[in-house]
Amino acid sequence: MNWGEAGALLVDTSAWMRVGSFLEAWTGALDADRVVICAPVQLELLYSARTRSEVSRLDERLSVFRELPITRGTFSAARHAMLELAATGSDGHHRVPLQDILIAACAAEQGCAVLHYDAHFDRLARVMSFTSIWAAPAGSLS
Repeated sequence: MNWGEAGALLVDTSAWMRVGSFLEAWTGALDADRVVICAPVQLELLYSARTRSEVSRLDERLSVFRELPITRGTFSAARHAMLELAATGSDGHHRVPLQDILIAACAAEQGCAVLHYDAHFDRLARVMSFTSIWAAPAGSLS
């Protein structure tokens, strides 16, 4: 799917950090007010800042986006997905980063797509009800 055709886009850190590689499409999504975030993404992004002033500026930038809630249902869906991955794959198949599984569960609960540059979301989309959208073709960005 072309991510320009999706509705709300819960943007993962993996896409956020590469925005310069798809700036035109990103600007279109921003202009259409389709970009949303959740707490795990906010925390990952704030963690990546190196100085107090960077943290403060980034927190201010992030405050303009609609924040999707992480609920008990989100945690329940994340747990269920982990169990489903363990039951359907090889040993260790359930091992995806916890922030990714929470982001995917939040997207599924809120009915939006995840915009990312991370293969974990394709695996999660097989056991959860959300659309996994690569910001750019896998392997095309550094």
